[in-house]
Amino acid sequence: MDSSRRMVAELVADRWDDHRPGLWFEDRALTHHQVAAGAAARAALLADLLPPGAEPHLGVLLDNTPEYPLWIGAAALARAAVAGINPTRRGPELARDILHTECRILITEPAHLPLLKGLDLPGVRILLTGSEEYDALLAPYADARPDPSRATPRDRLLLCFTSGSTGAPKAAICTQGRLAAAGRSLAGQFGVGPDDVHYICMPMFHGNAVIADWAPALAAGAGVALRRRFSASGFLTDVRWWTTQHAVQ
Repeated sequence: MDSSRRMVAELVADRWDDHRPGLWFEDRALTHHQVAAGAAARAALLADLLPPGAEPHLGVLLDNTPEYPLWIGAAALARAAVAGINPTRRGPELARDILHTECRILITEPAHLPLLKGLDLPGVRILLTGSEEYDALLAPYADARPDPSRATPRDRLLLCFTSGSTGAPKAAICTQGRLAAAGRSLAGQFGVGPDDVHYICMPMFHGNAVIADWAPALAAGAGVALRRRFSASGFLTDVRWWTTQHAVQ
């Protein structure tokens, strides 16, 4: 682990040419290199989609699929910020979260499209993962390489909504430098190394999953195993299965 890395963009770029398995999801496995390449492609797409002078915020309305960490990595490379959109919100409250964070792009999946039906989201472009249009948008950027040179530790990266116990949820800002430092600190405290795997089953729209699970794995060069949604009955089965898969590797 390189303790000099001060930005998430650098940590993402570090995994280029690392061909160890790095991300597991259901019946899929991606190498660290594929994750870095996927983030780079999305960062290049993002740079072209955002209009000149636009506030570089994107909303992510997804379950814990590989697209989630790919877009966080992309945002870091593109100096953009990700607002994790809570799929348990409905109607005007959901629209408010998207518009409050000034998202110009919303990344979602077919399962969550019904949540957006009838919402007034002026100026928000919706990208539907898994669609032919989405794949066609990404295709021209398949050869992009991660370039962290423009990022700074002060760049906003996460817009994490509070619980809203004293009013409407507010978006707390987490910078690239802060997230990278948290990842390094936690990886050091818990002895996370490149041969470890972090099981992420809590929702990535919540800061805990990103800051306490994803960031330490990224900082340490460790793998990540994603579960679409938390399941109490499936927890031990998942852990045993991923432990077996990791041992085979």
